[in-house]
Amino acid sequence: MSVRIDYDRSAQNWDAAAGTVYEPLGRLLLDSSPFDLAGRLMLDAGCGTGAVAQGALERGARVVALDRSVAMLRGAGGASLTAVAGDVLDLPFGNQGFDAVTAGFVINQVRPADGLAELARITRPGGAVLASTWASRPPDLVKRAMEEVLLASGWTRPPWYVSMKSTLEPTSGDPDRLAEAAREAGLTEVRATVVQADLRIGDPAAVVSYRLALPHIAEWCSGLDNARRQALIDQGVRAVCPLLKAWRPAVVLLSGRA
Repeated sequence: MSVRIDYDRSAQNWDAAAGTVYEPLGRLLLDSSPFDLAGRLMLDAGCGTGAVAQGALERGARVVALDRSVAMLRGAGGASLTAVAGDVLDLPFGNQGFDAVTAGFVINQVRPADGLAELARITRPGGAVLASTWASRPPDLVKRAMEEVLLASGWTRPPWYVSMKSTLEPTSGDPDRLAEAAREAGLTEVRATVVQADLRIGDPAAVVSYRLALPHIAEWCSGLDNARRQALIDQGVRAVCPLLKAWRPAVVLLSGRA
């Protein structure tokens, strides 16, 4: 199973489930912009169902949303949103066309320097490139608890996910190494900081739903019968409930200028 197919098949429930987490993290990414986005032409690369793109629209930006998954793009529709199918490593745009480019949890899926270089290519001189990734440290105890439940229930990590964690995360999850990759890509005024986000999610069932909607889990989970799926949810709720009060998932926020 490829990563693209896994994302396509997780698209149906992505916004309702994973959006609980990705929407506030999208706002956090937009907050890192060095200038007001109102009236600016912005590309949201790897938009998913539009968590960052919709937040940018609310701030008055003119937004183009791009994703490899057409199924994800269908969930990102909006009257003021232009949706384009494309790859972050081969963007279908000319040089220096956008005032700002965002990439929420996308650079961690490609070689960071390559992805950032392509984002920089389409950004006007002085424009902003903004990216978020999952930080390697400190560990996410909710993610760890859910993975233990899943493994005990028969889930196995897809090969693409194993590869991403072993080959890409050492750079994408480390702010210093990610900043170095951004400079290698030609960005200036680079900042990369780890932020522990207070998502204010108190419902353990919502957190379990978010984890089960992720592309490396959703396809396997969809094959469970109702009884096994409910048992998995119940086990997940019990595992994450005591952790939620202190849950602050760590993300790397990267900003730089073209």
